Amino acid sequence: MQTPQKILVVISGKRKQHEALLRALKFAELNEVHIHLLNVIYEPILDLTDVLSSDHRKEMKKEYLADRYLYLNTIAEDLEKKNIRCTTHVEWCREVHEGIEDAVSKIQPDLVIKRITADSMSINPFAMPIDRHLLRYCKAPLLLVKHASWTNSPILAAVDVLAKDDKHVALNQDILEAARLFAQLGESEIHTVSAYLVHNMSAAIDFPTINFEKLSANSAQFHSDKLDSMEKAHEIPMAKKHVVAGMPEKVIPNVVKQIDAGLVILGTVARKGISAAFLGNTAESILAELNCEVLALNLDEGEPE
Repeated sequence: MQTPQKILVVISGKRKQHEALLRALKFAELNEVHIHLLNVIYEPILDLTDVLSSDHRKEMKKEYLADRYLYLNTIAEDLEKKNIRCTTHVEWCREVHEGIEDAVSKIQPDLVIKRITADSMSINPFAMPIDRHLLRYCKAPLLLVKHASWTNSPILAAVDVLAKDDKHVALNQDILEAARLFAQLGESEIHTVSAYLVHNMSAAIDFPTINFEKLSANSAQFHSDKLDSMEKAHEIPMAKKHVVAGMPEKVIPNVVKQIDAGLVILGTVARKGISAAFLGNTAESILAELNCEVLALNLDEGEPE
């Protein structure tokens, strides 16, 4: 992942402080950026067809849009005074995630930054449907933030060292490059994690000639060596490495808690068709256990056969 130059910032309503925008401004310190401010609005009152005439609804919608553009343009003017290019976009859409996806298709940003839609009653900030949907389907790198400023909390990059096909190898590269970039922005320490499967020791009863303990040790060493090689290739040899036995959906959240990571960088898989509704993936299982910020890099696998 290269330093983003075109950043889509989701502005949630009228707030005194927009965490997503403050994060976008950090990239402006490294490179020239073009910030696109996006607000998604919809007023259900306009659905009252028995009460409002067609002309009245059109006029009200026009007023709502004008009010929101006025608000965004005020923010844009402040940014332009700092010599930061900025444009404003308002999407009229009932579903927020659909409005964001429409904007992504039109603008094609290098990065989307959005404040986590946290539910105060939920322990997991990714329980809300808006963010879960975006994590699965957003076609641009998606950064979900909680705080207004960067901290020096550790960054955890989750990679699959067994990846062989070009798409997954490239995804690993993007994850490690993003880790290096975000570590520079937040003056953070990089950690990497790779999970490997533990061989069933009870199988030794059926296969007494196989040393399963040695087999597991060899697997751990293989993952460790591959991780070393990947870190060296991306010039992050000082990363703290975590090679842990177990399933990724358990290992990664445990490492996050262990190091108190402020940001997790991982790849997600976009599926289409009926499988998208019923088929979960490892990333979603991991997110269900996290309570930190997330940078999701999407791999579009299309419709499975």
